[in-house]
Amino acid sequence: MRLLPRSLRYRIAATIFALEAVVLTAVIWQATGFARDATARQIEEMERVTLGLLGGPAREALLTEEYDRFQPYVEQLLRDPHVVRVLLADESGRVVAASDARLVGEVMPALTADGDSYWRTVALANAAGPLGTLAVEFSAGPLARIHAQARNLGIGIGLSGMAVIAVVGVTFGMLLTRRLERVAAAAEAMSRGERGRRSGVRGDDEVGALGAAFDDMAERLEADRRALEEARAALEARVRARTAQLERTNRELESFVSAVSHDLRAPLRAVQGFSEALIEDHAAALPDEAREYLERMRAAAERMSQLVEDLLLLSRVSRSQLERTPVDLSRMAGELLAELRAADPEREVEARVAPGIEADADPRLLRVLLENLLRNAWKFTRGRAPARIEVSLEREDGEACVCVRDNGAGFDPRYAHKLFQPFQRLHSAQEFEGSGVGLSTVQRIVHMHGGRVWAEGREGEGARFCFTLGPQALRLRDPSGREGRG
Repeated sequence: MRLLPRSLRYRIAATIFALEAVVLTAVIWQATGFARDATARQIEEMERVTLGLLGGPAREALLTEEYDRFQPYVEQLLRDPHVVRVLLADESGRVVAASDARLVGEVMPALTADGDSYWRTVALANAAGPLGTLAVEFSAGPLARIHAQARNLGIGIGLSGMAVIAVVGVTFGMLLTRRLERVAAAAEAMSRGERGRRSGVRGDDEVGALGAAFDDMAERLEADRRALEEARAALEARVRARTAQLERTNRELESFVSAVSHDLRAPLRAVQGFSEALIEDHAAALPDEAREYLERMRAAAERMSQLVEDLLLLSRVSRSQLERTPVDLSRMAGELLAELRAADPEREVEARVAPGIEADADPRLLRVLLENLLRNAWKFTRGRAPARIEVSLEREDGEACVCVRDNGAGFDPRYAHKLFQPFQRLHSAQEFEGSGVGLSTVQRIVHMHGGRVWAEGREGEGARFCFTLGPQALRLRDPSGREGRG
């Protein structure tokens, strides 16, 4: 004889009924807790009111120093069985009135709570400043009784609920899980890698339909898995081939740039050297037009030579192995500015470097980075009086960054994205010399450190170049010698 109908929906309905009983138990438990908390809040409110009513006479006694007039309030308060002790101390911490007369004149003792009582204090003051402290020790007995009653009630409700869950769970679990366990076992076996495992559960009810659907799903998952394996293998092969091709192309390109740059050095030196020799030794014998051509030839050779050196530097940077060490960035920037000033002593430049900037970076690459930014600032402030260059540690979007700011020629902000592209120049070579490779080198070094670089500026108003060097790589050392992460 079946205790329940065959359809699983009725069995689920019975289970939901049992769960509702459990939910009811939980609601009763919650209500008990709410009642306990409400009673506790009432006691806390009573304590707050008690302190508030006692605060007025206490403040008056401290102002007038007539402490005997406060004593009747203390004695009246002690009639409340919830109050254990009362202390009133002046601004210096000396007890001036107390439920225990032996404490008057003493320094207020440490107000520590134990299992039987706890303290509530209120600071007394007026417009002129603090007057003293009022402290009342309350008995923990009422709260302890409330907590004990709530705990006992909760334990009783919990035991009742557990009994209901046990009876209902065992009874309906046996009815519901017989064939479901077979489906679960098949699913667990598949999760362990037994892809050929099937439940074999069939029938006219919902469990039979579940077993058939599970087996059909398992068949389709196996077919999809085989297709995915084949597609993944093909994709991995294509990725490996493409990666290898890109690596070969990059190596070939770097080798080409390096080889071409090295091969160009010798003929460029020859062109530059012979043109200079002609100018120095035979300038008087040449017509003006020929001397002008030679000057142009020499200048072009110098620009080409500088471009070759910049390309070689970019190539070396790309092949460098990053080795981070602590670097005094402020000191490095100061040394580079001193070198620029020594090479161009006639310039009047106000240079300021924020002290204490330190970085975890490759010192050789960081020097190349700073040198490019500072040389640009020095170059593009030519003609300014006075010229100003500043190196500082700032924050952008919550991240520390080093910024190099100048009041030079600036640039059109619409073309800021082109600044870090190789050979891109926003000023003519006649106005400002350069190869257009320096900022590309800066960007390459910053990216190798896991950071980012950006530029801001306006034409005729100067420029600001900022960079980061990865998480927590920049910091500012304060005068005490401690390090603060940027």
